[in-house]
Amino acid sequence: MKKIIYCIAWTACIACNDLLDVKPENAVTYTNFFQTEKDLGQANAELYARLREIYFVYSRANPHDIIGLRYDAQNAYSAYPDELKNLLPQAFKEQGGLSWSYHYAAIFQANLILDNLHRATDVPDERIAFYAGHAHFVKGLAYHEIARRWGDAPVPTTTRSIETLGRSPAAEVIDTARTNALKAFVLLKPYEEQVDHRGEPTYKYYGHRAAAAALLANIHAWNAGRTGNMEEYKETDRYCSMIINGELGSFRMEEDPEAVCLNKGTTYPSSESLFELVNYPLDFNGGFTTGHYHVGIGFHMGDTYSWGAFPFNPLDDQEEQNQYFNYYLLANASVKEIWGANDKRRQAYFYNFDYYNEKWGDDGYAFPYFWREVVVDPAWNEIVNLLGNRIFWRLADLRLLRAEARCRAGLPGAEEDLNAVRTRANADLYPAAGDAEGLQMAIFREREKELFFDGERYYDIIRNGYYRLPGMISEAFERLSDADVQGGALHVPVSDEVFESNTRMRRNPFWLSRW
Repeated sequence: MKKIIYCIAWTACIACNDLLDVKPENAVTYTNFFQTEKDLGQANAELYARLREIYFVYSRANPHDIIGLRYDAQNAYSAYPDELKNLLPQAFKEQGGLSWSYHYAAIFQANLILDNLHRATDVPDERIAFYAGHAHFVKGLAYHEIARRWGDAPVPTTTRSIETLGRSPAAEVIDTARTNALKAFVLLKPYEEQVDHRGEPTYKYYGHRAAAAALLANIHAWNAGRTGNMEEYKETDRYCSMIINGELGSFRMEEDPEAVCLNKGTTYPSSESLFELVNYPLDFNGGFTTGHYHVGIGFHMGDTYSWGAFPFNPLDDQEEQNQYFNYYLLANASVKEIWGANDKRRQAYFYNFDYYNEKWGDDGYAFPYFWREVVVDPAWNEIVNLLGNRIFWRLADLRLLRAEARCRAGLPGAEEDLNAVRTRANADLYPAAGDAEGLQMAIFREREKELFFDGERYYDIIRNGYYRLPGMISEAFERLSDADVQGGALHVPVSDEVFESNTRMRRNPFWLSRW
Protein backbone atom coordinates (compact mmCIF):
# COMPACT_ATOMS: atom_id res chain seq x y z
CA MET A 1 0.00 0.00 0.00
CA LYS A 2 2.92 2.30 0.63
CA LYS A 3 3.73 1.91 -3.03
CA ILE A 4 0.25 3.14 -3.96
CA ILE A 5 0.69 6.37 -2.03
CA TYR A 6 4.10 6.90 -3.57
CA CYS A 7 2.62 6.58 -7.04
CA ILE A 8 -0.25 8.94 -6.24
CA ALA A 9 2.05 11.66 -4.96
CA TRP A 10 4.88 11.22 -7.41
CA THR A 11 2.84 10.77 -10.58
CA ALA A 12 0.39 13.54 -9.84
CA CYS A 13 3.06 16.14 -9.14
CA ILE A 14 6.37 15.24 -10.71
CA ALA A 15 4.94 13.99 -13.98
CA CYS A 16 3.54 17.48 -14.52
CA ASN A 17 6.43 19.75 -13.77
CA ASP A 18 4.52 22.70 -15.14
CA LEU A 19 3.00 22.63 -11.73
CA LEU A 20 -0.01 22.11 -11.34
CA ASP A 21 -2.06 20.90 -14.12
CA VAL A 22 -2.72 18.06 -11.66
CA LYS A 23 -5.40 15.54 -12.63
CA PRO A 24 -7.74 14.41 -9.82
CA GLU A 25 -7.07 10.83 -8.74
CA ASN A 26 -9.73 8.14 -8.53
CA ALA A 27 -11.79 8.80 -5.39
CA VAL A 28 -12.17 5.04 -4.81
CA THR A 29 -8.41 4.81 -4.33
CA TYR A 30 -8.58 7.40 -1.56
CA THR A 31 -11.60 5.75 0.07
CA ASN A 32 -9.89 2.40 0.15
CA PHE A 33 -6.68 3.71 1.57
CA PHE A 34 -7.20 6.52 4.11
CA GLN A 35 -9.09 4.49 6.68
CA THR A 36 -6.73 3.21 9.39
CA GLU A 37 -3.94 4.84 11.34
CA LYS A 38 -1.51 2.47 9.66
CA ASP A 39 -2.56 4.01 6.34
CA LEU A 40 -2.00 7.50 7.71
CA GLY A 41 1.37 6.49 9.13
CA GLN A 42 2.52 5.21 5.76
CA ALA A 43 1.33 8.38 4.04
CA ASN A 44 3.20 10.44 6.66
CA ALA A 45 6.38 8.43 6.06
CA GLU A 46 6.07 9.20 2.34
CA LEU A 47 5.64 12.88 3.22
CA TYR A 48 9.05 12.98 4.88
CA ALA A 49 10.55 10.88 2.09
CA ARG A 50 9.51 13.65 -0.30
CA LEU A 51 11.11 16.19 2.02
CA ARG A 52 14.37 14.26 2.10
CA GLU A 53 14.49 14.29 -1.69
CA ILE A 54 14.44 18.09 -1.70
CA TYR A 55 17.65 18.19 0.29
CA PHE A 56 19.49 14.96 -0.53
CA VAL A 57 19.11 14.46 -4.28
CA TYR A 58 22.33 15.84 -5.72
CA SER A 59 20.90 17.17 -8.98
CA ARG A 60 18.69 19.56 -7.01
CA ALA A 61 21.57 21.49 -5.41
CA ASN A 62 20.56 25.08 -4.73
CA PRO A 63 22.62 27.65 -6.70
CA HIS A 64 22.19 30.14 -3.85
CA ASP A 65 24.25 27.90 -1.59
CA ILE A 66 27.21 28.24 -3.93
CA ILE A 67 26.67 31.97 -4.52
CA GLY A 68 26.83 32.60 -0.78
CA LEU A 69 29.80 30.34 -0.12
CA ARG A 70 33.10 31.97 0.83
CA TYR A 71 36.13 30.52 -0.93
CA ASP A 72 39.40 31.84 -2.32
CA ALA A 73 39.79 29.53 -5.30
CA GLN A 74 38.07 26.66 -7.03
CA ASN A 75 39.50 23.71 -8.85
CA ALA A 76 39.33 23.54 -12.60
CA TYR A 77 36.49 21.05 -13.10
CA SER A 78 34.04 23.81 -13.95
CA ALA A 79 33.83 27.58 -13.96
CA TYR A 80 30.17 27.70 -13.00
CA PRO A 81 30.58 28.70 -9.30
CA ASP A 82 32.19 32.01 -10.26
CA GLU A 83 29.73 32.34 -13.14
CA LEU A 84 26.83 31.86 -10.73
CA LYS A 85 28.19 34.63 -8.55
CA ASN A 86 28.24 36.85 -11.65
CA LEU A 87 24.60 36.00 -12.49
CA LEU A 88 25.39 34.49 -15.91
CA PRO A 89 22.30 32.64 -17.18
CA GLN A 90 24.27 29.81 -18.75
CA ALA A 91 25.77 28.90 -15.37
CA PHE A 92 22.30 28.50 -13.88
CA LYS A 93 21.25 26.31 -16.80
CA GLU A 94 24.32 24.09 -16.27
CA GLN A 95 24.08 23.97 -12.49
CA GLY A 96 20.56 22.61 -12.20
CA GLY A 97 18.51 23.17 -9.08
CA LEU A 98 16.10 25.39 -11.00
CA SER A 99 13.15 23.01 -10.89
CA TRP A 100 10.78 23.19 -7.96
CA SER A 101 9.19 19.81 -8.74
CA TYR A 102 10.56 18.13 -5.60
CA HIS A 103 9.20 20.95 -3.43
CA TYR A 104 5.76 20.62 -4.98
CA ALA A 105 5.87 16.83 -4.67
CA ALA A 106 6.16 17.34 -0.91
CA ILE A 107 3.37 19.94 -0.96
CA PHE A 108 1.16 17.62 -2.99
CA GLN A 109 1.73 14.79 -0.52
CA ALA A 110 0.85 17.14 2.35
CA ASN A 111 -2.34 18.25 0.58
CA LEU A 112 -3.14 14.61 -0.17
CA ILE A 113 -3.09 13.84 3.53
CA LEU A 114 -5.06 16.94 4.53
CA ASP A 115 -7.69 16.32 1.85
CA ASN A 116 -8.33 12.78 3.07
CA LEU A 117 -7.96 12.80 6.85
CA HIS A 118 -11.75 12.88 7.15
CA ARG A 119 -11.89 9.34 5.73
CA ALA A 120 -10.17 7.87 8.81
CA THR A 121 -13.34 7.88 10.87
CA ASP A 122 -12.07 5.40 13.48
CA VAL A 123 -8.81 7.25 14.21
CA PRO A 124 -8.92 9.38 17.42
CA ASP A 125 -9.01 13.16 17.00
CA GLU A 126 -5.66 13.51 18.78
CA ARG A 127 -4.00 11.30 16.17
CA ILE A 128 -5.75 13.13 13.32
CA ALA A 129 -4.24 16.34 14.71
CA PHE A 130 -0.82 14.66 14.71
CA TYR A 131 -0.97 13.89 10.97
CA ALA A 132 -2.49 17.26 10.10
CA GLY A 133 0.30 18.97 12.04
CA HIS A 134 3.00 17.15 10.10
CA ALA A 135 1.35 17.93 6.77
CA HIS A 136 1.19 21.62 7.66
CA PHE A 137 4.80 21.60 8.89
CA VAL A 138 6.14 20.15 5.64
CA LYS A 139 3.99 22.54 3.59
CA GLY A 140 5.27 25.48 5.60
CA LEU A 141 8.89 24.41 5.21
CA ALA A 142 8.52 23.76 1.48
CA TYR A 143 6.86 27.14 0.83
CA HIS A 144 9.49 28.91 2.94
CA GLU A 145 12.21 27.39 0.76
CA ILE A 146 10.31 28.24 -2.43
CA ALA A 147 9.83 31.86 -1.32
CA ARG A 148 13.54 32.26 -0.56
CA ARG A 149 14.72 30.59 -3.75
CA TRP A 150 12.17 31.64 -6.40
CA GLY A 151 10.07 34.42 -4.86
CA ASP A 152 6.83 34.42 -6.90
CA ALA A 153 5.47 30.88 -7.23
CA PRO A 154 2.23 28.89 -7.60
CA VAL A 155 0.19 28.18 -4.47
CA PRO A 156 -1.97 25.06 -4.94
CA THR A 157 -4.45 24.54 -2.13
CA THR A 158 -5.84 21.07 -2.88
CA THR A 159 -5.09 17.87 -4.79
CA ARG A 160 -8.51 17.96 -6.43
CA SER A 161 -8.16 21.02 -8.65
CA ILE A 162 -7.48 20.61 -12.36
CA GLU A 163 -6.69 24.31 -12.80
CA THR A 164 -3.31 25.24 -14.24
CA LEU A 165 -1.73 27.79 -11.93
CA GLY A 166 0.47 30.78 -12.61
CA ARG A 167 2.85 32.40 -10.15
CA SER A 168 1.44 34.10 -7.07
CA PRO A 169 3.31 37.07 -5.56
CA ALA A 170 6.12 36.27 -3.13
CA ALA A 171 4.10 37.87 -0.32
CA GLU A 172 1.37 35.25 -0.82
CA VAL A 173 3.90 32.41 -0.93
CA ILE A 174 5.46 33.61 2.34
CA ASP A 175 2.06 34.06 3.95
CA THR A 176 1.15 30.51 2.93
CA ALA A 177 4.34 29.28 4.58
CA ARG A 178 3.54 31.23 7.76
CA THR A 179 -0.10 30.04 7.90
CA ASN A 180 0.91 26.39 7.61
CA ALA A 181 3.79 26.71 10.09
CA LEU A 182 1.43 28.32 12.61
CA LYS A 183 -1.08 25.48 12.22
CA ALA A 184 1.76 23.00 12.78
CA PHE A 185 2.84 24.91 15.89
CA VAL A 186 -0.68 24.58 17.33
CA LEU A 187 -1.26 20.95 16.37
CA LEU A 188 2.10 19.33 17.08
CA LYS A 189 3.45 18.33 20.49
CA PRO A 190 7.02 18.64 21.85
CA TYR A 191 9.25 16.03 20.24
CA GLU A 192 9.69 14.18 23.56
CA GLU A 193 5.95 13.47 23.64
CA GLN A 194 5.34 12.44 20.03
CA VAL A 195 4.95 8.86 18.84
CA ASP A 196 4.23 7.49 15.38
CA HIS A 197 1.48 5.07 14.35
CA ARG A 198 3.45 2.16 15.85
CA GLY A 199 3.90 3.92 19.17
CA GLU A 200 7.60 4.60 18.48
CA PRO A 201 9.17 7.99 19.35
CA THR A 202 9.62 10.34 16.39
CA TYR A 203 12.51 12.24 18.04
CA LYS A 204 13.73 15.22 15.99
CA TYR A 205 13.38 13.46 12.64
CA TYR A 206 9.78 14.59 12.20
CA GLY A 207 8.23 18.00 12.78
CA HIS A 208 7.30 18.96 16.34
CA ARG A 209 6.26 22.11 18.18
CA ALA A 210 9.76 23.56 18.64
CA ALA A 211 10.64 22.83 15.00
CA ALA A 212 7.49 24.67 13.92
CA ALA A 213 8.51 27.60 16.15
CA ALA A 214 11.98 27.65 14.57
CA LEU A 215 10.38 27.66 11.13
CA LEU A 216 8.10 30.54 12.15
CA ALA A 217 11.07 32.48 13.52
CA ASN A 218 12.85 32.13 10.19
CA ILE A 219 9.76 32.98 8.13
CA HIS A 220 9.18 36.18 10.11
CA ALA A 221 12.87 37.11 9.86
CA TRP A 222 12.83 36.60 6.09
CA ASN A 223 9.71 38.70 5.76
CA ALA A 224 11.25 41.44 7.93
CA GLY A 225 14.24 41.63 5.62
CA ARG A 226 11.99 41.60 2.56
CA THR A 227 9.54 44.27 3.71
CA GLY A 228 11.47 46.30 6.30
CA ASN A 229 8.65 45.69 8.81
CA MET A 230 10.40 45.45 12.17
CA GLU A 231 7.25 44.02 13.78
CA GLU A 232 8.14 40.81 11.95
CA TYR A 233 11.47 40.72 13.81
CA LYS A 234 9.55 40.99 17.08
CA GLU A 235 7.78 37.76 16.12
CA THR A 236 11.16 36.19 15.39
CA ASP A 237 12.28 37.21 18.87
CA ARG A 238 9.13 35.70 20.40
CA TYR A 239 9.44 32.30 18.76
CA CYS A 240 13.20 32.06 19.32
CA SER A 241 12.69 32.92 22.99
CA MET A 242 10.17 30.11 23.46
CA ILE A 243 12.78 27.62 22.27
CA ILE A 244 15.80 29.13 24.00
CA ASN A 245 13.91 29.41 27.31
CA GLY A 246 12.99 25.72 27.20
CA GLU A 247 9.24 26.25 26.85
CA LEU A 248 8.88 23.87 23.89
CA GLY A 249 11.23 21.02 24.76
CA SER A 250 14.64 20.18 26.14
CA PHE A 251 17.48 21.61 24.04
CA ARG A 252 20.93 22.71 25.17
CA MET A 253 24.02 24.11 23.52
CA GLU A 254 26.79 21.64 22.82
CA GLU A 255 29.78 22.07 25.13
CA ASP A 256 32.18 23.33 22.46
CA PRO A 257 32.67 23.52 18.66
CA GLU A 258 34.32 20.09 18.64
CA ALA A 259 31.11 18.57 19.97
CA VAL A 260 29.13 20.44 17.31
CA CYS A 261 31.23 18.70 14.67
CA LEU A 262 31.04 15.26 16.27
CA ASN A 263 27.37 15.11 17.25
CA LYS A 264 25.37 15.04 14.05
CA GLY A 265 23.84 11.61 13.74
CA THR A 266 21.76 8.89 15.30
CA THR A 267 24.71 7.37 17.18
CA TYR A 268 25.86 10.69 18.61
CA PRO A 269 22.83 13.00 18.39
CA SER A 270 23.08 16.75 18.68
CA SER A 271 21.72 18.21 21.89
CA GLU A 272 21.17 21.60 20.23
CA SER A 273 19.52 20.39 17.02
CA LEU A 274 15.90 21.49 16.57
CA PHE A 275 15.00 19.47 13.49
CA GLU A 276 16.97 17.15 11.25
CA LEU A 277 16.50 14.66 8.45
CA VAL A 278 18.12 11.27 8.79
CA ASN A 279 20.89 10.86 6.28
CA TYR A 280 22.33 7.67 4.92
CA PRO A 281 24.09 8.45 1.63
CA LEU A 282 23.38 5.08 0.02
CA ASP A 283 19.63 5.79 0.18
CA PHE A 284 19.93 7.73 -3.07
CA ASN A 285 21.54 6.60 -6.34
CA GLY A 286 24.21 4.36 -4.88
CA GLY A 287 25.77 7.05 -2.74
CA PHE A 288 25.80 10.00 -5.13
CA THR A 289 24.01 12.43 -2.86
CA THR A 290 24.65 15.71 -1.19
CA GLY A 291 25.25 13.94 2.10
CA HIS A 292 24.17 15.46 5.37
CA TYR A 293 25.48 18.96 4.84
CA HIS A 294 23.62 21.77 3.11
CA VAL A 295 23.37 21.13 -0.62
CA GLY A 296 25.82 22.93 -2.85
CA ILE A 297 28.74 23.06 -0.47
CA GLY A 298 30.94 20.68 -2.42
CA PHE A 299 34.02 20.67 -0.23
CA HIS A 300 34.00 16.89 -0.45
CA MET A 301 34.83 16.80 -4.17
CA GLY A 302 38.42 16.52 -5.41
CA ASP A 303 39.92 18.28 -8.40
CA THR A 304 39.72 15.01 -10.32
CA TYR A 305 36.05 14.72 -9.30
CA SER A 306 36.85 11.37 -7.71
CA TRP A 307 35.04 9.85 -4.77
CA GLY A 308 38.30 9.41 -2.88
CA ALA A 309 38.78 13.13 -2.39
CA PHE A 310 37.74 14.28 1.06
CA PRO A 311 38.54 17.44 3.03
CA PHE A 312 40.80 15.18 5.05
CA ASN A 313 40.99 11.60 3.83
CA PRO A 314 41.28 9.24 6.81
CA LEU A 315 42.31 6.40 4.47
CA ASP A 316 45.55 8.11 3.45
CA ASP A 317 48.68 8.95 5.35
CA GLN A 318 48.55 12.46 6.81
CA GLU A 319 51.75 13.54 5.04
CA GLU A 320 50.31 12.52 1.69
CA GLN A 321 47.21 14.70 1.93
CA ASN A 322 46.81 17.05 -1.03
CA GLN A 323 45.56 20.51 -0.19
CA TYR A 324 44.11 20.87 -3.69
CA PHE A 325 41.83 17.85 -3.34
CA ASN A 326 38.82 20.02 -2.60
CA TYR A 327 36.40 21.58 -5.04
CA TYR A 328 36.39 24.90 -3.19
CA LEU A 329 39.58 26.14 -1.54
CA LEU A 330 39.82 28.40 1.50
CA ALA A 331 43.25 29.89 2.13
CA ASN A 332 44.87 29.55 5.54
CA ALA A 333 45.10 33.34 5.67
CA SER A 334 41.31 33.58 5.27
CA VAL A 335 40.74 31.04 8.04
CA LYS A 336 42.87 33.16 10.37
CA GLU A 337 41.05 36.31 9.29
CA ILE A 338 37.59 34.84 9.89
CA TRP A 339 38.29 32.92 13.11
CA GLY A 340 40.58 34.52 15.69
CA ALA A 341 43.63 32.81 17.19
CA ASN A 342 41.74 31.70 20.31
CA ASP A 343 38.52 30.79 18.54
CA LYS A 344 37.98 27.05 19.01
CA ARG A 345 36.09 26.83 15.72
CA ARG A 346 39.34 27.35 13.83
CA GLN A 347 40.70 24.07 15.17
CA ALA A 348 37.37 22.19 15.14
CA TYR A 349 36.23 23.19 11.65
CA PHE A 350 39.62 22.63 9.95
CA TYR A 351 41.79 19.57 10.31
CA ASN A 352 45.08 20.12 12.19
CA PHE A 353 45.05 23.74 11.09
CA ASP A 354 48.20 24.94 12.86
CA TYR A 355 50.24 22.08 11.44
CA TYR A 356 49.19 22.65 7.83
CA ASN A 357 49.40 26.41 8.12
CA GLU A 358 53.02 26.04 9.20
CA LYS A 359 53.66 23.48 6.45
CA TRP A 360 52.14 25.45 3.55
CA GLY A 361 51.96 29.00 4.89
CA ASP A 362 49.13 31.52 4.60
CA ASP A 363 48.86 30.90 0.86
CA GLY A 364 48.14 27.22 1.42
CA TYR A 365 44.63 25.85 1.73
CA ALA A 366 42.88 24.47 4.81
CA PHE A 367 41.17 21.05 5.16
CA PRO A 368 37.50 21.50 6.13
CA TYR A 369 36.81 19.05 8.94
CA PHE A 370 33.28 19.96 9.98
CA TRP A 371 32.16 16.46 8.98
CA ARG A 372 33.97 13.48 10.49
CA GLU A 373 32.29 10.15 9.68
CA VAL A 374 32.66 8.66 6.23
CA VAL A 375 31.01 5.88 4.22
CA VAL A 376 33.63 3.66 2.58
CA ASP A 377 33.06 1.40 -0.42
CA PRO A 378 34.81 -1.81 0.74
CA ALA A 379 35.29 -3.06 -2.81
CA TRP A 380 37.37 -0.04 -3.85
CA ASN A 381 38.45 1.18 -0.43
CA GLU A 382 37.20 4.62 -1.41
CA ILE A 383 35.06 7.12 0.43
CA VAL A 384 31.54 7.19 -1.00
CA ASN A 385 30.15 9.99 1.09
CA LEU A 386 29.83 11.47 4.55
CA LEU A 387 27.60 10.51 7.46
CA GLY A 388 25.60 12.85 9.65
CA ASN A 389 22.03 14.07 9.64
CA ARG A 390 20.95 17.19 7.80
CA ILE A 391 20.39 19.61 10.70
CA PHE A 392 18.10 22.53 9.85
CA TRP A 393 18.32 24.69 12.95
CA ARG A 394 20.28 24.48 16.18
CA LEU A 395 20.37 26.62 19.29
CA ALA A 396 23.46 28.61 18.29
CA ASP A 397 21.70 29.53 15.04
CA LEU A 398 18.59 30.67 16.92
CA ARG A 399 20.59 32.64 19.50
CA LEU A 400 22.17 34.58 16.64
CA LEU A 401 18.89 34.94 14.77
CA ARG A 402 17.31 36.35 17.92
CA ALA A 403 20.30 38.65 18.33
CA GLU A 404 19.72 39.93 14.79
CA ALA A 405 16.00 40.40 15.43
CA ARG A 406 16.63 42.27 18.67
CA CYS A 407 19.29 44.47 17.09
CA ARG A 408 17.17 45.34 14.06
CA ALA A 409 13.97 45.94 16.06
CA GLY A 410 15.66 47.89 18.85
CA LEU A 411 14.96 45.27 21.50
CA PRO A 412 17.29 44.60 24.44
CA GLY A 413 19.47 41.49 24.74
CA ALA A 414 21.17 41.32 21.32
CA GLU A 415 24.69 41.57 22.76
CA GLU A 416 23.97 38.83 25.32
CA ASP A 417 22.86 36.41 22.59
CA LEU A 418 25.88 37.24 20.45
CA ASN A 419 28.25 36.73 23.36
CA ALA A 420 26.61 33.44 24.35
CA VAL A 421 27.79 31.97 21.05
CA ARG A 422 31.19 33.67 21.28
CA THR A 423 31.70 32.35 24.81
CA ARG A 424 31.13 28.77 23.65
CA ALA A 425 33.74 29.30 20.92
CA ASN A 426 36.20 31.08 23.27
CA ALA A 427 36.09 34.09 20.94
CA ASP A 428 36.54 37.70 22.06
CA LEU A 429 33.32 39.11 23.47
CA TYR A 430 31.45 42.02 21.90
CA PRO A 431 32.56 44.74 21.56
CA ALA A 432 35.93 43.41 20.43
CA ALA A 433 38.68 44.91 18.28
CA GLY A 434 37.14 43.56 15.07
CA ASP A 435 33.64 44.91 15.73
CA ALA A 436 34.17 48.43 14.41
CA GLU A 437 31.26 48.11 11.93
CA GLY A 438 28.66 47.92 14.69
CA LEU A 439 26.43 45.34 16.31
CA GLN A 440 24.33 44.35 13.28
CA MET A 441 27.40 43.53 11.19
CA ALA A 442 29.02 41.78 14.16
CA ILE A 443 26.00 39.49 14.43
CA PHE A 444 26.09 38.79 10.69
CA ARG A 445 29.81 37.98 10.88
CA GLU A 446 29.20 35.69 13.84
CA ARG A 447 26.57 33.78 11.88
CA GLU A 448 29.12 33.54 9.08
CA LYS A 449 31.64 32.00 11.49
CA GLU A 450 29.30 29.70 13.37
CA LEU A 451 27.26 28.51 10.36
CA PHE A 452 30.04 28.54 7.79
CA PHE A 453 29.27 25.00 6.61
CA ASP A 454 25.49 25.21 7.07
CA GLY A 455 24.79 27.02 3.80
CA GLU A 456 22.77 29.98 5.12
CA ARG A 457 25.17 32.80 4.21
CA TYR A 458 23.43 33.89 1.00
CA TYR A 459 20.07 34.27 2.73
CA ASP A 460 21.71 36.06 5.67
CA ILE A 461 23.22 38.53 3.18
CA ILE A 462 19.90 39.13 1.41
CA ARG A 463 17.92 39.43 4.64
CA ASN A 464 20.32 42.06 6.00
CA GLY A 465 20.49 43.94 2.69
CA TYR A 466 24.27 43.43 2.37
CA TYR A 467 24.39 42.09 -1.21
CA ARG A 468 25.72 45.37 -2.64
CA LEU A 469 28.57 45.67 -0.13
CA PRO A 470 32.03 45.31 -1.73
CA GLY A 471 33.45 41.84 -1.36
CA MET A 472 30.26 40.35 0.06
CA ILE A 473 29.34 38.29 -3.04
CA SER A 474 30.59 39.72 -6.35
CA GLU A 475 30.78 42.87 -8.43
CA ALA A 476 27.68 41.72 -10.33
CA PHE A 477 25.65 41.92 -7.12
CA GLU A 478 27.24 45.25 -6.21
CA ARG A 479 25.97 46.69 -9.52
CA LEU A 480 22.36 45.54 -9.14
CA SER A 481 19.84 48.36 -9.43
CA ASP A 482 16.60 48.57 -7.48
CA ALA A 483 14.79 47.65 -10.70
CA ASP A 484 16.96 44.52 -11.05
CA VAL A 485 16.11 43.47 -7.51
CA GLN A 486 12.40 44.13 -8.03
CA GLY A 487 12.64 42.12 -11.24
CA GLY A 488 13.89 38.99 -9.46
CA ALA A 489 17.69 39.22 -9.64
CA LEU A 490 18.05 37.87 -6.11
CA HIS A 491 15.97 34.79 -6.95
CA VAL A 492 16.82 31.70 -8.96
CA PRO A 493 15.31 31.56 -12.47
CA VAL A 494 12.63 28.94 -13.03
CA SER A 495 13.63 25.91 -15.09
CA ASP A 496 12.61 25.74 -18.75
CA GLU A 497 10.60 22.55 -18.21
CA VAL A 498 8.01 24.48 -16.21
CA PHE A 499 7.05 26.48 -19.31
CA GLU A 500 6.63 23.49 -21.62
CA SER A 501 3.00 22.75 -20.78
CA ASN A 502 1.93 25.62 -18.55
CA THR A 503 0.99 28.66 -20.61
CA ARG A 504 0.22 30.70 -17.48
CA MET A 505 3.79 30.56 -16.20
CA ARG A 506 5.92 33.71 -16.46
CA ARG A 507 9.63 34.28 -15.93
CA ASN A 508 10.92 37.03 -13.63
CA PRO A 509 11.67 40.21 -15.66
CA PHE A 510 15.35 40.23 -14.70
CA TRP A 511 15.89 36.73 -16.08
CA LEU A 512 13.48 37.11 -19.01
CA SER A 513 15.67 39.84 -20.48
CA ARG A 514 18.78 37.64 -20.19
CA TRP A 515 17.53 34.11 -20.79
